[in-house]
Amino acid sequence: MADQSGSTGGATGMQAPGGPGYAVHPPAGYGYPGGAPLPSGKATASLVLGIVGLLLIPIIPPIIALCLGVSARRMADRGEGGGRGMATAGMVMGIIGIAFAALGMVLATVQALAAV
Repeated sequence: MADQSGSTGGATGMQAPGGPGYAVHPPAGYGYPGGAPLPSGKATASLVLGIVGLLLIPIIPPIIALCLGVSARRMADRGEGGGRGMATAGMVMGIIGIAFAALGMVLATVQALAAV
């Protein structure tokens, strides 16, 4: 049987790497073109502030997380950056944090009025 590489001798059916039948890969470290955009800083900040608002400080960070989340989602929808999911999560945590803060204020007011 003749060698597919066209040379005499060598293993039957063997070709040098990069020959026909082998996939061409991009150089290491460059990635594939057209990949997903990186998340914007606003989306990351919204997520972080949403978490901080739920766990540590329930008044100011959730409001900022909600505002940054709305802005980051609009940027992602226009194609100016990625991180739409992070922005949505920051918005949701911001809304929940604002609701917890409002509920806490209402309960504190009711308790204070009941003590009088």
